[in-house]
Amino acid sequence: MKNALFCFVLLIGTVLNAQEKVNDSIKKKFDITGIPIVSYNDAYGSIVGLNSMAFFNLNKKDTISPASIAGLGGGFSENKTWFITLFSQLYLDEDKWRVTAGIGFGNINFQYYESSNEGEEGFVDYSNITEFAAFRVMRQIVPHFYGGGIIKFQHSKTHFETGIDSIANANGLGISFMYDTRDDVYYPEQGWKAAITYVANSEWLGSKESFHSIRAYSNYYWKINNRMVLANRASIFSGMGTVPFFGQHTVGGKDIRGYTEGKYRGNQVYSVQSEYRWNFYRRWGAVGFFGMAFTGNPSSGALPAGGAGIRFKAIPSQKINIGIDYAIGKKDSGIYFRIGESF
Repeated sequence: MKNALFCFVLLIGTVLNAQEKVNDSIKKKFDITGIPIVSYNDAYGSIVGLNSMAFFNLNKKDTISPASIAGLGGGFSENKTWFITLFSQLYLDEDKWRVTAGIGFGNINFQYYESSNEGEEGFVDYSNITEFAAFRVMRQIVPHFYGGGIIKFQHSKTHFETGIDSIANANGLGISFMYDTRDDVYYPEQGWKAAITYVANSEWLGSKESFHSIRAYSNYYWKINNRMVLANRASIFSGMGTVPFFGQHTVGGKDIRGYTEGKYRGNQVYSVQSEYRWNFYRRWGAVGFFGMAFTGNPSSGALPAGGAGIRFKAIPSQKINIGIDYAIGKKDSGIYFRIGESF
């Protein structure tokens, strides 16, 4: 944790120095920031990487659309896991259109927890070579309400230490709806953001198994005063049909920080969390958060988690923070570097 904090402080100096040296002609078109990933957990060992983003306006005359994003992230771990992702979020035509795209490659060496009727239990290691691409387009139907479609492709090859191999595709088409009244997309202080997405992974699209998934979440932001915000989130994931191993959802990440070992996963995952955000001095801020998660099929029982983090406003004009969080879960913990807020 001390090494992670040192890297974060070092990054602040790098960001400030880089911003001073950016050519004026480029700076007018793009705001660029990045954050290193330096972490450790029992599943991956030491982890190093980089996440960088560019924020830009596609149309100078469009004063309503938020700044669009293009990003690149990648990393490598001690257990020879590696990943590369490219992603973009575009806001077009006075925020009437929202387009999201992403592509990624990786070799993930991870683990899952298995228990048998005979009382034997423990972690099982596996290696998952995966390639994926996703594209979503949403159109404003009425003020604050959007609807659209999503298409995704995923190819995975999984090898378990038990000697079992699995090669499968999960290609899907779906629909998505969103309600968004936030006052800012990057650092909201008040308003709602709620969304639901249904994806059908059908055999006629090349999927090995036919299964469906529903993802839904609702975020609410309450401005306490000019320096304090309380952010709240509830989310669900539900897989239906013959859900393959890689189609299950693992507890952790954006929905509940503090779980990194992969012990808890299931066809259904439910979570709630609240985060207190405090801008205590100029460009510096801090957060404290607590949440609870549950899995279904199999059932995990209650999984509490909480933690704290520090923030630095890397791009004041766009209210873009970079930060580091530390969270503790049930016999698990995690360090998280981020650009922007958790939700």
